[in-house]
Amino acid sequence: MKPDILIYQDYVHNNGVLYRSLCSYYGMPRVSFCDAQDILNGILSSSVRLFIMPGGADLYYCEKLNGNGNRLIRKYVESGGNYFGICAGAYYACRALEWGKGTHQEITGPRELAFIDCLAAGPVYPFICKGNIDNSWKSAALIKKEDDIFSVYYNGGPVFVNLSDTQTEIIARYEDIEGKPAAAIAQEVGNGYVLLSSFHIEYSSADVKETLYRLYNPFYEDELLLIKQLEKYEQIRRCTFDSFLKCFERL
Repeated sequence: MKPDILIYQDYVHNNGVLYRSLCSYYGMPRVSFCDAQDILNGILSSSVRLFIMPGGADLYYCEKLNGNGNRLIRKYVESGGNYFGICAGAYYACRALEWGKGTHQEITGPRELAFIDCLAAGPVYPFICKGNIDNSWKSAALIKKEDDIFSVYYNGGPVFVNLSDTQTEIIARYEDIEGKPAAAIAQEVGNGYVLLSSFHIEYSSADVKETLYRLYNPFYEDELLLIKQLEKYEQIRRCTFDSFLKCFERL
Protein backbone atom coordinates (compact mmCIF):
# COMPACT_ATOMS: atom_id res chain seq x y z
CA MET A 1 0.00 0.00 0.00
CA LYS A 2 1.37 3.39 -1.01
CA PRO A 3 1.31 5.98 1.82
CA ASP A 4 -1.42 8.58 1.34
CA ILE A 5 -0.99 10.44 4.65
CA LEU A 6 2.09 12.68 4.55
CA ILE A 7 3.75 14.57 7.39
CA TYR A 8 6.02 17.44 6.41
CA GLN A 9 9.56 16.86 7.67
CA ASP A 10 12.08 19.69 7.99
CA TYR A 11 14.79 17.66 9.79
CA VAL A 12 14.79 20.19 12.63
CA HIS A 13 11.75 19.05 14.62
CA ASN A 14 10.88 15.61 16.00
CA ASN A 15 7.44 14.44 14.89
CA GLY A 16 7.54 10.94 16.32
CA VAL A 17 4.45 11.43 18.50
CA LEU A 18 2.43 12.75 15.57
CA TYR A 19 3.57 9.83 13.42
CA ARG A 20 2.55 7.24 16.01
CA SER A 21 -0.81 8.92 16.59
CA LEU A 22 -1.58 8.96 12.87
CA CYS A 23 -0.45 5.34 12.49
CA SER A 24 -2.82 4.30 15.27
CA TYR A 25 -5.72 5.83 13.31
CA TYR A 26 -4.82 5.07 9.69
CA GLY A 27 -2.43 2.12 10.05
CA MET A 28 1.34 2.31 9.58
CA PRO A 29 1.46 1.50 5.84
CA ARG A 30 -0.57 4.62 5.02
CA VAL A 31 1.57 7.17 6.92
CA SER A 32 4.92 8.58 5.78
CA PHE A 33 7.03 11.74 5.68
CA CYS A 34 7.89 14.17 2.91
CA ASP A 35 10.26 17.11 2.75
CA ALA A 36 10.54 20.30 0.72
CA GLN A 37 12.32 18.58 -2.16
CA ASP A 38 9.62 15.91 -2.34
CA ILE A 39 7.01 18.64 -2.62
CA LEU A 40 8.97 20.39 -5.37
CA ASN A 41 9.23 17.02 -7.13
CA GLY A 42 5.44 16.68 -7.15
CA ILE A 43 4.68 14.29 -4.31
CA LEU A 44 1.42 16.10 -3.47
CA SER A 45 -0.66 14.34 -6.11
CA SER A 46 -4.36 13.51 -6.02
CA SER A 47 -3.47 10.17 -4.40
CA VAL A 48 -2.44 11.96 -1.17
CA ARG A 49 -5.41 11.97 1.17
CA LEU A 50 -3.96 14.24 3.85
CA PHE A 51 -0.95 16.56 4.19
CA ILE A 52 0.03 17.51 7.75
CA MET A 53 2.15 20.53 8.59
CA PRO A 54 3.28 19.86 12.17
CA GLY A 55 4.45 21.95 15.09
CA GLY A 56 7.86 23.54 15.43
CA ALA A 57 8.92 26.96 14.15
CA ASP A 58 7.38 28.16 10.94
CA LEU A 59 10.37 30.21 9.77
CA TYR A 60 12.03 26.92 8.82
CA TYR A 61 9.01 26.16 6.65
CA CYS A 62 9.21 29.59 5.03
CA GLU A 63 12.89 29.16 4.20
CA LYS A 64 12.35 25.91 2.31
CA LEU A 65 8.84 26.35 0.89
CA ASN A 66 8.31 30.03 0.04
CA GLY A 67 7.65 30.34 -3.67
CA ASN A 68 7.20 27.10 -5.60
CA GLY A 69 6.73 24.90 -2.52
CA ASN A 70 3.81 26.92 -1.22
CA ARG A 71 2.36 27.21 -4.70
CA LEU A 72 2.30 23.43 -5.00
CA ILE A 73 0.76 22.99 -1.53
CA ARG A 74 -1.98 25.48 -2.43
CA LYS A 75 -2.58 23.77 -5.77
CA TYR A 76 -2.88 20.42 -4.00
CA VAL A 77 -5.50 21.73 -1.55
CA GLU A 78 -7.50 23.70 -4.10
CA SER A 79 -7.64 20.59 -6.28
CA GLY A 80 -9.27 18.58 -3.49
CA GLY A 81 -6.50 17.86 -0.99
CA ASN A 82 -6.59 18.18 2.79
CA TYR A 83 -4.27 20.26 4.98
CA PHE A 84 -3.98 19.75 8.74
CA GLY A 85 -1.90 22.45 10.43
CA ILE A 86 -0.88 21.97 14.06
CA CYS A 87 0.68 24.78 16.12
CA ALA A 88 3.45 26.10 13.80
CA GLY A 89 1.62 24.49 10.88
CA ALA A 90 -1.44 26.51 11.89
CA TYR A 91 0.48 29.80 12.11
CA TYR A 92 1.91 29.00 8.68
CA ALA A 93 -1.47 28.66 6.98
CA CYS A 94 -2.98 31.96 8.14
CA ARG A 95 -2.83 35.27 6.31
CA ALA A 96 -0.41 36.69 8.88
CA LEU A 97 1.16 35.88 12.22
CA GLU A 98 2.36 37.67 15.29
CA TRP A 99 4.73 35.84 17.60
CA GLY A 100 5.91 37.47 20.82
CA LYS A 101 4.97 40.92 19.60
CA GLY A 102 6.83 43.59 21.56
CA THR A 103 9.42 41.15 22.93
CA HIS A 104 12.96 40.24 21.89
CA GLN A 105 11.49 37.14 20.19
CA GLU A 106 9.10 39.09 17.96
CA ILE A 107 8.25 37.54 14.59
CA THR A 108 5.51 39.19 12.54
CA GLY A 109 4.42 39.33 8.96
CA PRO A 110 2.30 37.84 6.19
CA ARG A 111 2.42 34.18 5.14
CA GLU A 112 2.22 33.01 1.55
CA LEU A 113 -0.22 30.12 1.95
CA ALA A 114 -2.87 32.33 3.56
CA PHE A 115 -5.45 29.56 3.45
CA ILE A 116 -7.52 31.32 6.10
CA ASP A 117 -7.89 35.09 6.21
CA CYS A 118 -7.04 35.75 9.84
CA LEU A 119 -4.20 36.65 12.17
CA ALA A 120 -2.53 33.88 14.17
CA ALA A 121 -1.24 35.49 17.37
CA GLY A 122 0.81 33.77 20.04
CA PRO A 123 2.01 32.60 22.37
CA VAL A 124 -1.04 32.72 24.62
CA TYR A 125 0.48 34.36 27.67
CA PRO A 126 -1.92 32.96 30.31
CA PHE A 127 -0.71 29.47 29.29
CA ILE A 128 3.03 30.09 29.55
CA CYS A 129 4.88 29.90 32.84
CA LYS A 130 4.54 33.16 34.79
CA GLY A 131 3.46 34.90 31.56
CA ASN A 132 7.10 35.20 30.49
CA ILE A 133 7.91 34.26 26.89
CA ASP A 134 11.36 33.08 27.99
CA ASN A 135 9.79 30.45 30.27
CA SER A 136 8.12 27.16 29.39
CA TRP A 137 5.26 27.36 26.88
CA LYS A 138 3.90 23.97 27.95
CA SER A 139 0.49 23.96 29.57
CA ALA A 140 -2.80 22.13 29.95
CA ALA A 141 -5.19 24.48 28.18
CA LEU A 142 -8.95 24.31 28.68
CA ILE A 143 -10.93 24.25 25.45
CA LYS A 144 -14.59 23.98 24.55
CA LYS A 145 -15.64 21.91 21.55
CA GLU A 146 -19.39 21.76 21.05
CA ASP A 147 -20.72 20.81 24.53
CA ASP A 148 -17.46 19.36 25.84
CA ILE A 149 -14.98 21.27 28.00
CA PHE A 150 -11.61 19.58 28.59
CA SER A 151 -7.86 20.12 28.80
CA VAL A 152 -5.44 19.64 25.90
CA TYR A 153 -1.68 19.97 25.51
CA TYR A 154 -0.60 23.51 24.62
CA ASN A 155 2.95 24.39 23.57
CA GLY A 156 3.11 27.86 22.06
CA GLY A 157 0.22 27.81 19.59
CA PRO A 158 -1.79 30.86 18.48
CA VAL A 159 -5.25 32.22 18.92
CA PHE A 160 -7.00 32.97 15.63
CA VAL A 161 -8.27 36.55 15.50
CA ASN A 162 -9.72 38.96 12.95
CA LEU A 163 -11.51 36.14 11.15
CA SER A 164 -12.99 37.85 8.10
CA ASP A 165 -14.48 34.98 6.08
CA THR A 166 -17.96 33.88 7.08
CA GLN A 167 -17.13 30.42 5.73
CA THR A 168 -14.53 29.86 8.44
CA GLU A 169 -15.82 27.45 11.09
CA ILE A 170 -14.65 27.78 14.67
CA ILE A 171 -14.27 24.21 15.88
CA ALA A 172 -12.94 24.91 19.39
CA ARG A 173 -12.35 27.87 21.66
CA TYR A 174 -10.04 28.50 24.60
CA GLU A 175 -12.51 28.40 27.45
CA ASP A 176 -10.48 30.09 30.20
CA ILE A 177 -9.14 33.02 28.15
CA GLU A 178 -10.90 36.38 28.09
CA GLY A 179 -13.17 36.55 25.07
CA LYS A 180 -12.86 32.77 24.50
CA PRO A 181 -10.80 33.12 21.30
CA ALA A 182 -10.73 30.54 18.53
CA ALA A 183 -8.35 27.63 19.22
CA ALA A 184 -9.17 25.45 16.18
CA ILE A 185 -10.69 26.55 12.89
CA ALA A 186 -11.53 25.00 9.54
CA GLN A 187 -12.57 26.08 6.08
CA GLU A 188 -13.05 24.72 2.59
CA VAL A 189 -10.42 26.07 0.20
CA GLY A 190 -11.28 25.48 -3.42
CA ASN A 191 -12.21 21.81 -3.57
CA GLY A 192 -10.09 21.00 -0.52
CA TYR A 193 -10.27 21.39 3.22
CA VAL A 194 -8.03 23.08 5.79
CA LEU A 195 -8.13 22.47 9.55
CA LEU A 196 -5.86 24.42 11.88
CA SER A 197 -5.30 23.54 15.54
CA SER A 198 -3.44 25.80 17.96
CA PHE A 199 -3.09 22.98 20.49
CA HIS A 200 -1.45 19.56 20.14
CA ILE A 201 -4.45 17.26 20.04
CA GLU A 202 -2.18 14.41 18.88
CA TYR A 203 -0.39 14.31 22.26
CA SER A 204 -1.76 12.03 24.96
CA SER A 205 -0.82 12.60 28.60
CA ALA A 206 1.51 9.59 28.27
CA ASP A 207 3.19 11.21 25.26
CA VAL A 208 3.79 14.41 27.21
CA LYS A 209 5.15 12.37 30.11
CA GLU A 210 7.72 10.79 27.81
CA THR A 211 9.13 14.25 27.08
CA LEU A 212 9.57 15.02 30.78
CA TYR A 213 13.07 15.24 32.23
CA ARG A 214 14.08 16.46 35.67
CA LEU A 215 17.67 17.20 34.63
CA TYR A 216 18.27 20.92 33.91
CA ASN A 217 14.51 21.49 33.85
CA PRO A 218 13.41 24.38 36.09
CA PHE A 219 9.78 23.70 35.08
CA TYR A 220 9.73 20.04 36.11
CA GLU A 221 7.09 20.44 38.83
CA ASP A 222 4.88 22.58 36.56
CA GLU A 223 5.05 19.95 33.85
CA LEU A 224 4.15 17.20 36.30
CA LEU A 225 1.00 19.13 37.17
CA LEU A 226 0.02 19.62 33.55
CA ILE A 227 0.40 15.87 32.88
CA LYS A 228 -1.92 15.09 35.79
CA GLN A 229 -4.44 17.54 34.38
CA LEU A 230 -4.27 15.97 30.93
CA GLU A 231 -4.74 12.47 32.35
CA LYS A 232 -8.27 13.37 33.44
CA TYR A 233 -9.36 13.93 29.86
CA GLU A 234 -7.54 11.24 27.90
CA GLN A 235 -10.63 9.54 26.52
CA ILE A 236 -12.21 12.72 25.19
CA ARG A 237 -8.85 13.91 23.84
CA ARG A 238 -8.56 10.75 21.77
CA CYS A 239 -12.16 11.05 20.56
CA THR A 240 -11.49 14.66 19.57
CA PHE A 241 -8.34 13.74 17.66
CA ASP A 242 -10.32 11.08 15.79
CA SER A 243 -13.07 13.61 15.06
CA PHE A 244 -10.53 16.02 13.58
CA LEU A 245 -9.24 13.30 11.26
CA LYS A 246 -12.80 12.34 10.29
CA CYS A 247 -13.25 15.88 8.96
CA PHE A 248 -10.91 14.95 6.12
CA GLU A 249 -13.18 12.07 5.11
CA ARG A 250 -16.08 14.35 4.23
CA LEU A 251 -15.96 13.64 0.46
